[in-house]
Amino acid sequence: MRKIIGFRIDIRAHEILRRAKKAGLKPEDAGLDAGRVELLATDAVKAASPAVLFETFPPTDPDSAELSSMPGLAYSLILATLGTGFEAALAKARQETPEQTAWWTLIEEIALDEIFRFASALITDEAAKESCTISPLSKFSDPAVLRKALAKIDSGKIGVTRTDGGFSPAPSSAASLSWLAKSTAKSRGK
Repeated sequence: MRKIIGFRIDIRAHEILRRAKKAGLKPEDAGLDAGRVELLATDAVKAASPAVLFETFPPTDPDSAELSSMPGLAYSLILATLGTGFEAALAKARQETPEQTAWWTLIEEIALDEIFRFASALITDEAAKESCTISPLSKFSDPAVLRKALAKIDSGKIGVTRTDGGFSPAPSSAASLSWLAKSTAKSRGK
């Protein structure tokens, strides 16, 4: 099991604006401009205490069918959190500026995606040493599957617990990656 805490995540204003546009959010409706979005990103990075925990399991693991994203040679479970500081900053922002709640939700998603990207890169390096590639990330949403995943890894190592409504601290998420055999077939040109 690997645990990494306190690393730096990068939340870029242009990514927030890109996702906001895709979600149909307009900065001016929330009293924001490009500079204010940049400040939101900076505040979020300062408040976050990113941590990630991941472990790889063999395909013979009894929970493999339910927890792996697809059948493969192994699978890795990943648990990511932004920590209690981010949770407090999020609650404060939602109370003081409720019109920006959707923006903070986007920032939370982006930050968790950054943590998953970080962990996935480390897992990809490990998989490459075993002549494997990894599947796309599959986030868990089903409560029963989440409970099973958290039972397999010691989530307390990064201060995350499962609650009826989600996680504590709330800005946390879990996912799975499958290890797949690299294709040894060579492309044939015509």
